Amino acid sequence: MRKTQGGFKLPPGVSFRKEFLSGNWAYVFRHNELGELGRVVIQGRPDGRTYLTYEVVGDANDPMTEKRAAIFKPLSMSLARQFDIATGGTESVPLLPGPPAPLKRAASQLIQCEKCRANVALLIFADDATDRGGLEDYARLMYPKVVELNLPTWVIGPPINGKPSFDSPSEILKIWPKREAVCQLSPEEFDPIIKALVTTHCRI
Repeated sequence: MRKTQGGFKLPPGVSFRKEFLSGNWAYVFRHNELGELGRVVIQGRPDGRTYLTYEVVGDANDPMTEKRAAIFKPLSMSLARQFDIATGGTESVPLLPGPPAPLKRAASQLIQCEKCRANVALLIFADDATDRGGLEDYARLMYPKVVELNLPTWVIGPPINGKPSFDSPSEILKIWPKREAVCQLSPEEFDPIIKALVTTHCRI
């Protein structure tokens, strides 16, 4: 399958990869700002028909899951039409929530109040993120834990220039309790934000 074969076109910022999954082929779609969107699993049947399953990734309670589905659903339907033309008929199932994501180690740090030692913030380090979608992948994978802790939470990408230092900026995404736009901050600029939480917690 090519990006424009038979009228099938990828929206701007979307790419896909093909994976062999439990004996079947799957097309996994990704957005450069929203991260992984979902996958279409293709199964052949003895009668020659093709069975397609659509799975959007993410926790059903995560508002970002709906945003990913808004891009992925029409894309998967378009792909289904192309397979229908190519194979003479497909059988599809409705858009489903994807299976739980495989556990992936994400370095994180709980920040504590300097006086009472209560947790006041959570930092998630997206060390291998290569774009803003990579930050979203970490946010998605950590979403259940973020909800459980209910703390101000940031996802921090690697240094933009590839050289860790106190004045090297990284892309930082605040995801809880309210999402904010991605910003670029160096440790020198970001540390005062965290220090304010640490020093004011017991004064509130």
